[in-house]
Amino acid sequence: DGFPSFAGSNGGWARTEYGEYYATSVPVYSAIRLRADALSRAPAIVYRTTPSGDRVRVERDHPAQRILERVNRWYTSSDLWRATEIYLNLWGSAFWAIERDEQGQPEIWPLRPDRVTIVPDRRQYIRGFVYNGRNGQVAYTPDEIVWFRYFNPLEEYAGLSPIAPVRMSADMAKDSLRFNRNFLRNSAQPDFVLLTNENMTDSEIEEFYRRWEARFQGPDKAHRPAVASFIRDIKTLGISHREMDFIQGLRWSLEEVSRTYGVPKPLLSDLERATFSNVNAAERFFWRNTMVPEMRFMADQVTRNLFPALGYTGLELEFDLTAIEALSEDESTRVSREVQLLDRGVLTINEVRRSRNLTDVPWGDDPASNVSRRGRKS
Repeated sequence: DGFPSFAGSNGGWARTEYGEYYATSVPVYSAIRLRADALSRAPAIVYRTTPSGDRVRVERDHPAQRILERVNRWYTSSDLWRATEIYLNLWGSAFWAIERDEQGQPEIWPLRPDRVTIVPDRRQYIRGFVYNGRNGQVAYTPDEIVWFRYFNPLEEYAGLSPIAPVRMSADMAKDSLRFNRNFLRNSAQPDFVLLTNENMTDSEIEEFYRRWEARFQGPDKAHRPAVASFIRDIKTLGISHREMDFIQGLRWSLEEVSRTYGVPKPLLSDLERATFSNVNAAERFFWRNTMVPEMRFMADQVTRNLFPALGYTGLELEFDLTAIEALSEDESTRVSREVQLLDRGVLTINEVRRSRNLTDVPWGDDPASNVSRRGRKS
């Protein structure tokens, strides 16, 4: 029967056509897929805090860890994170629906943002969500949805899609490619024009074309000499600078997409000026400035909304970045800096441990030099 009493809100920010850019724009597809693949590379680890204040990893069979690894019958963990990142980058929002299987076990189902309607509430902010799927409408309570969104200063009930500011540049690239394709396909402009000494009738022109094609058409007849006494001159036609602007348009579109999604151009296969050094620098920039903040943003949403909805408190999600090569050099630099600060007495061992979310040790408040001397005496 539907939900006629539900008056939803999204302010038109989750347009279906935003999703079409993933299938029609090469720069948009490349940037979003790179981000989605990067997000799926880092394992999502669930931690709990012990009564003593220690932060330890939960067991692999813990329900909170298990649901992130075995999302549902059809989705793997990698599928879930890829879908979430793709939805966020296309519509500025991503929704996880928490449902139960036939055995009553919780499952996570990512929902298409352009099919989700948010139902506002005067007191509770959100009364619920309605998903308009292929099989009809499905209503969800706020506790059954985990909502990821990029902050939108123009609409409080919608995320801000990165496509919104970049779509004009993406459209310009598509229009340029479409023009170039049609130009080559239709060959609307001839390669040259023959200028004659006298006017020719239609029948004479057709007869000339027939003889010309019979003598020169086909690869085996290329470069044959031609003689025509009535031809005064041959004018070669080229492509104007304005028609060649599509090349600059493609480059500009790539640069705009690169800025919008935080993906350096060398990682989008723009290798014209790429070197081994600046590609490595681009990878480090991408991870430090784009993916690490994105992962923290997602981990905070899962910690705050998913775990309490499943009935688990005191849990925290964190992505394990130790296997990411682009960040390993930063870790080495950090360790070297910490050792120098310890040796100079600027920091204590416990201060360093706290910065890494480790518990204090009884001897960690003294300068490292004192600890070292006590160790030698013992």
